[in-house]
Amino acid sequence: MENATEMKDILQIVVHAFLRMEDIGHRPNCQFVHQNVSDVSAHDQNMRDRKHLLEQLNEMTKVAARMEKKCREVSFSDIMEYDPEKHNWYIPSLWHGVPPMAPVNLGYSESVSELKRYLFNFMETCSQYESPKDILQFIEWVRSLWNAVKHENFIFSFRNSLVADAYYQLSLKYSGWEWDFRKEMHLWMSKADTTIQNLSLDDLETDALEKLKQDAYIKLDVGEQKMLECVQNYFESGVENLHLIERYKEEFIRSGKSLRNQLERSLIRKCQDIVLICKGKSKIDSMQAKYSKTIERKVNKLLEECKEKDYELSLEALEKEFGKMWRETLEELPPDNLKHQNICTNVFHHLRKDLECRGGLANQQLQQLMHNPGRMDFTMKKRYLEMSFVGRIKGLFKDYQGPIEDAARDIIEICKNYVEGKISLKGDYDETYCGELLKRVNETLQDMKFKELHTTIYFEVDLKYYILREAAEAFQRMHDDFIRSNSPYRRLESLKPQYFSIFKDLYYEKDACQKRAKQFCDLCLRPALVDHLYKRLGIEIVDDVLSGEMSIQYGSRSFFQFTVQKNLLEEGNFDEYKEYINHYTQFAKSSIQAHLLECYGQREDLVVLERQVLSAITKKIREALESSAKQKVGLSDFLDHFCLQMRKELVISKDSLDIVMFNNSAKTDSFSTAVQECIPEILDGILAEQSEMNVEEILSRTSLKPQDEIFKKVFGCGKQCPFCKVPCEAGGGDHQEHFASVHRPQGLGRYRNFYTNKLVYSLCSSDVVSNALFRNGDTGWEYHPYKEYRKYYPDWRIQPDASISASDYWKFVFKEFNQQFAKSYQAEPADLPEDWKEITKEQALESIQEAFNMN
Repeated sequence: MENATEMKDILQIVVHAFLRMEDIGHRPNCQFVHQNVSDVSAHDQNMRDRKHLLEQLNEMTKVAARMEKKCREVSFSDIMEYDPEKHNWYIPSLWHGVPPMAPVNLGYSESVSELKRYLFNFMETCSQYESPKDILQFIEWVRSLWNAVKHENFIFSFRNSLVADAYYQLSLKYSGWEWDFRKEMHLWMSKADTTIQNLSLDDLETDALEKLKQDAYIKLDVGEQKMLECVQNYFESGVENLHLIERYKEEFIRSGKSLRNQLERSLIRKCQDIVLICKGKSKIDSMQAKYSKTIERKVNKLLEECKEKDYELSLEALEKEFGKMWRETLEELPPDNLKHQNICTNVFHHLRKDLECRGGLANQQLQQLMHNPGRMDFTMKKRYLEMSFVGRIKGLFKDYQGPIEDAARDIIEICKNYVEGKISLKGDYDETYCGELLKRVNETLQDMKFKELHTTIYFEVDLKYYILREAAEAFQRMHDDFIRSNSPYRRLESLKPQYFSIFKDLYYEKDACQKRAKQFCDLCLRPALVDHLYKRLGIEIVDDVLSGEMSIQYGSRSFFQFTVQKNLLEEGNFDEYKEYINHYTQFAKSSIQAHLLECYGQREDLVVLERQVLSAITKKIREALESSAKQKVGLSDFLDHFCLQMRKELVISKDSLDIVMFNNSAKTDSFSTAVQECIPEILDGILAEQSEMNVEEILSRTSLKPQDEIFKKVFGCGKQCPFCKVPCEAGGGDHQEHFASVHRPQGLGRYRNFYTNKLVYSLCSSDVVSNALFRNGDTGWEYHPYKEYRKYYPDWRIQPDASISASDYWKFVFKEFNQQFAKSYQAEPADLPEDWKEITKEQALESIQEAFNMN
């Protein structure tokens, strides 16, 4: 007979196991087989008992769910498929009577045979909906389950190669869909940028921006829908082991929606910036147009005067007369009224206003800094940390010095990137830039994580002063460059040779069709083509990287981490490791840029991309020229029609176009043909000019920085493990839980013993299954069990090491550079275990190959 108590105990364990298995995509079928039941007909008679059993199972499931810290109500049928009517089997005793003389019970054999047939039929039915596992896969699942049992952690572990591979394949696919979406919107932005620059001031003042926004929303909606359909179709594709990662489907869908919102904010902000710049330039362009008209009237007047003379003027005399007219005209022109601003004064006015509410000490500190305006590097000072807090915990300054320096460096880098982004727009300084900078700094300082560093007002003032002083100098150079390049006088002076060439040809009555066509190519098409090249080249480089041999390296965050760590191991450079651990963002960007410089260093591949971009736009130019020539209109209307055709592709200078049309009597067909004949020469000239530049200079000129775009793909959410600071590797951008394949010894992230000041060598992936305690600002400096770390960090899933060698990589790094890390962190070297000293470089490499599933 069954032992009811023993059965319940076993079922309690089973419920726990299956509840945990639910997290990894398994929803097993449960068959209850009751053996040694005296009356086989009990199946029909014990319905009430089966219902009672189900109630007990539901109660056990609820208790187990609370123990597993499940937030939702869970019943037994939620974690496994169970039908009380069909899934209960009653097997009589093997013997009919009392052994050893009792005969075999025929009912036993019949019941077992019936159960066997049912199970085989059931498995055959199940195989229609999901692929069956082979022996190797089954072994892998058992091995993973046993590791989970040993560590008392049954939750989904990425150590399981089957699950890891399924997740990795999904991440690769998602990464491709993400870039396709981004690429489409980058191309849209390139055309929107060109369209805005081609708008008149009247159009800019109307609802042009609103129309662009509506167009962007439509494009974004289409891209988002396409991406979400890709995710949905992938989960319906029948790819092997998809059911194991079903729980992550919603996360990738949310990530797609989050990407759409992120792109929307970025695109609208860029459009607003370009409109603002164009409005500023339009006023200058209007002034420039008036100056040009004046010059053209003077040129025509001089031409008439020279032709009225009884003799033909020599080229030298003609040039002398033209030069005299030019000087006199410029002297007659009204001043351009372009105001030169002192940007530093404006910036520090905003800074004083920002610090007004921070008290007298803040203003006093700012005054001292402004009265000593010498160069100042931002370095950590003891007064940056609250001394009342320092006194509460021994050695805290040393513990907090590094994190404060790192936080300051990150803020400075964010602000530096913002300033560089504004400068790349090549517009004039706007007061909103300073306000935006201060807003970014204040948002960071108000973040709870930053508040836990307990910095003083001195830190805030010094940091803001340093950032704004650097920004003010950069904005001043930007403003000066804008005034210099957009001064109507300077622009007019640069056009003097072209006006004289036209004047000379008109005087000598030369047929200048070929010359004017070349002038159109040199003044209008060439600058527009170079501008178009740099708008598209960055996109093409990223596309080339992500679709070529380098695509695997940047295909997923996990593979990128593996590649970086493998390269670091091969180089064995301490400074590189320190930068990677403490300043991952800057390190990753530098690493990607170095890789791009190496890949395109010989320039052959880059030239191919440049030719592709120029070839595609040249085809459109030829089509627009042929289409415009068919209109059978005058040259002025022909050029207007051409510009209208190319308004989304090329920004053609109105100044240069006015010169080309000035007194141009060329026939439309001849002019169009001559322009087409000149195009190959222009392309060769552009490519020759490009060949003179190094790859780094070319990358710096692209509108879309390839290194930044690739970084977005591999950077992820940017969250770091709260203990060892390893970056999150989860796919998508809006996941609910963060994870990393390999965690590091905590001492590498500056953790030390408060009393001995020695770096800590324990790994959080081991601590979370130990009885160890931790304390930090999040716990209010109260000790808390590592096992219950999710109380403070519920969005992190730290998996225990599946084997003793799982973290050999970072153990090797620690033992190799123990002294250097201690010196750099102003700590004492860690007392590392003896077995760590035996780990070899080969074992370190093998450990990350296993951890990242790269075998």
